[in-house]
Amino acid sequence: MMSPLPIALADCARPWRTTRRLAIVAGIVVGVSTVGLLALSGWFIAATAIAGAAGPAAARALNYLIPSAFIRLLAILRTAARYAERLLSHRASLSMLAAVRTRLFAKAAQAEAQRSLRLSGGEAATLLGADIDQLEDRLIRGPAIAGAVSASLLAVALGALAGILPAVGIALCLGGAGWSTRYLARRLLPDRARMAAVAIGDLKIALTEHVAAAGEIAVYGLTDRVAAELERIAERHDDALLALTRAEARIAMLVPAAAGIASALAVSTGGGGVALAAMAALAAAGAGESLAGLARSEIKGPSFDAAMDRLELLAAVEAPDTAAGVEPVSTIGIATRGGRYELAAGARVAITGRSGAGKTRLLETLAGLRADAPQPLDVDGVDVASLGLYRLRRSFALVPQNATLIAGTIRDNLRIARKGLSDAQIWEALTVACLDEDVRAMPDGLEQWIGEAGLHLSGGQRKRLALARGLLAERPWLLLDEPSEGLDADTEARLVVRLRAWLDRTGCGLLLVTHRPALRALCEEVVALQAPA
Repeated sequence: MMSPLPIALADCARPWRTTRRLAIVAGIVVGVSTVGLLALSGWFIAATAIAGAAGPAAARALNYLIPSAFIRLLAILRTAARYAERLLSHRASLSMLAAVRTRLFAKAAQAEAQRSLRLSGGEAATLLGADIDQLEDRLIRGPAIAGAVSASLLAVALGALAGILPAVGIALCLGGAGWSTRYLARRLLPDRARMAAVAIGDLKIALTEHVAAAGEIAVYGLTDRVAAELERIAERHDDALLALTRAEARIAMLVPAAAGIASALAVSTGGGGVALAAMAALAAAGAGESLAGLARSEIKGPSFDAAMDRLELLAAVEAPDTAAGVEPVSTIGIATRGGRYELAAGARVAITGRSGAGKTRLLETLAGLRADAPQPLDVDGVDVASLGLYRLRRSFALVPQNATLIAGTIRDNLRIARKGLSDAQIWEALTVACLDEDVRAMPDGLEQWIGEAGLHLSGGQRKRLALARGLLAERPWLLLDEPSEGLDADTEARLVVRLRAWLDRTGCGLLLVTHRPALRALCEEVVALQAPA
């Protein structure tokens, strides 16, 4: 049984195919040994009782050593196979899902950077959380499904030893229960599963967005209103889940009911004696136990399908172009209404213009985050629009006006700039950004936790931390958007001195957007943008 992964993610399963196949074999052994253990135990108990009632001679004639040995063997085999099946299926599935989550995160980041797929925090949590959980459930239950089919076939074969009628009864009951479960699940559950998925997504989105604005909500006295709104969303969520759960529970009753009927038919129609009838009845019960796993997989099928539809959308995002071996760009061409500018490597340029002229859009277009700069742009003579995010990122390090910081430590936020950073390099960047003294004064230094989006830092500290991260990226061009906003004059003056020394030492090019005259002293050239007509 192959992994039900989206085609774009199928390669995540390849390293674990052998492990999955071994788990399926173990699952078959579990199903067969479960039915065999119950059937043989039923026969043995009934045969022993009959022999005991027939008198001492019959009791002595019964060979109980061989059946009891087989019972012990099947019990040990079932326990060992169950352990192996769980171990192998979980190892393969969880390892595959670790690769899937990583791949989907990369695709989500790629799509968000390219603006080709807009995901809110709640939608991302649903995709990478609840939907992956649906996939996890299916992957882990895969080997048990093979065991359920094997157990049902063995139950029919053992029922045949008691007569044709018990075998037919077991086959009809178990087969009918399996078919009915699949039919009803596909007919009754898809709409409820969709509504539940939407409700879960709505609740996560609402919680994520309101938690992000918790401070403003408290300041403006909106707590009661927001709580009432969240309560309404939570009620819709609970109602949708309750409707889905009730429908699933009703369908799940089919298999145990069918197994009970099959056992009763085996006892009432068996023609080979009480012992064989007992064997057939318990074989049907054991097969019903194994079939319950298959039934659950069918019941969860619509929810799984809905999750896969959403994951397919994300998995279909074009794979990132890592641009291995591509040389960083050296020259930038900017065409404005006032003329064309050719910026050579190492140039230090101030981008000026009125609000709406496209200064920020120009920087973000060069960084590959958007494609709507009002000015035609090219790098090394090639139109920026034809280059991918991962080609541009080799050349441009962007420090945006509102930089995103992750919930972690100072070190965590800096280490994402580049692999293999040493503490000496980190402290050097903090020094250039005029943040080193602040960090040294913190109780935990580089290990200081800064909270969600740098909540525990001041606005100026967040700016300087983002700047240090941009310096650590060591790209040929540094793109700065209002880097000194929120800084006092003394700190800004020190920042100018240290940035100039850093630019002189590294030869890095600079494109700077700022309204602060002090920072413009860093630049040797000015590109003036005009607002679109």
